[in-house]
Amino acid sequence: MTELIDEPKAAGDKPPPWWRRHNRLFWILISVTAAAVILCCTYIYLIGNVRQIEVTPEYLGGARPPKGSTGALNILLVGSDQQEIKNGGNAGERTDTIMLVHLSADRNEAAIVSFPRDSMVRLPACRSREGFPGQRPHVGMINSSFNYGIGCTWKTIESLTGIHIDHFVQLDFGGFRGIVDAIGGVDICIPEPIQDRYAQLNVPAGWQTLHGEQALAYVRARHSIGDGTDIGRIQRQQYFISAMARKAVGREILLHPARLLGLLNAATRSFTTDAGLTPAVMRDLALAAIRLSFDDIRFFTTPWRYSITSPGRVEWRQGSARKLFRLIAADQPLTDFDVGSVEPVALGPAVSDKPGGTTSQVQTATCSVGVQVGANQ
Repeated sequence: MTELIDEPKAAGDKPPPWWRRHNRLFWILISVTAAAVILCCTYIYLIGNVRQIEVTPEYLGGARPPKGSTGALNILLVGSDQQEIKNGGNAGERTDTIMLVHLSADRNEAAIVSFPRDSMVRLPACRSREGFPGQRPHVGMINSSFNYGIGCTWKTIESLTGIHIDHFVQLDFGGFRGIVDAIGGVDICIPEPIQDRYAQLNVPAGWQTLHGEQALAYVRARHSIGDGTDIGRIQRQQYFISAMARKAVGREILLHPARLLGLLNAATRSFTTDAGLTPAVMRDLALAAIRLSFDDIRFFTTPWRYSITSPGRVEWRQGSARKLFRLIAADQPLTDFDVGSVEPVALGPAVSDKPGGTTSQVQTATCSVGVQVGANQ
């Protein structure tokens, strides 16, 4: 019987390294790891863009409205611009935009309340801090509290509304230009030609794509548009924000990583927040915002009337305003509250419904915004 003896394997018959035997798995692991590192670095970079300011509970005082038990979030949103403050000549900021963003406990609804900057209100005392002078209690325009720092505006809105504010976000107007440019401009309906030499804005009627400088002029103009009041400007701001949000969450942006990164970079560079608005909170808010549909967001202007004692200014209609503020503080539905409301998502066609053809072919009759003041007078 012949015994079979195995011959020694040739040197070339050694088994290949494991990464060759599992070539596909190896490259998948490498790709996933690289993507994770890139995403992590990008996340850290973007969060590092955000400037934060500490606003302590001691500064806000012990008489703050209690925080609701539902888990809803209230965020103060202000738009700021650099200027020279006249009293003392120190560099400072002013705000043309003050809003309160309310997110329901289940994050399925949002309400955005605008406070007219021309509102004559009772301003609370604010201590001096970090180079800002103190504010004495007095009756004045609501936006003047910003001259004493964002903390004073925070305290002012809480004292006037009885709503506990959880965080603030301050948007720099220069950064606003960058955000608009990052998404390629915003398409909006201009019912009538605008020529405002104060805002340096000159645009024809019809559908227009506004880019950085023009967009900023549009949301800040007031002298040559509509009735020339801050109320009209608020309506345009809400309309523009709605159109900009539609563009920012559209497929044109979300499905293009370079455009999305440009938007996030521009946005975070223009934000200043409180220290409590941590990266984890920002992430959760961003995810909640993406899940919201535009039908779930309602815009309101604080109910107002023209002031009798201060010509050119407005006063709040206390009964209606208190009702609105109570509903928000209790995280109650706002579907039955109509007085003074303005809903820009319904102001004319949505951005995706822009008529075809060139701007010159779009007739003014097909481009009607239909803003409602809400019977505030």
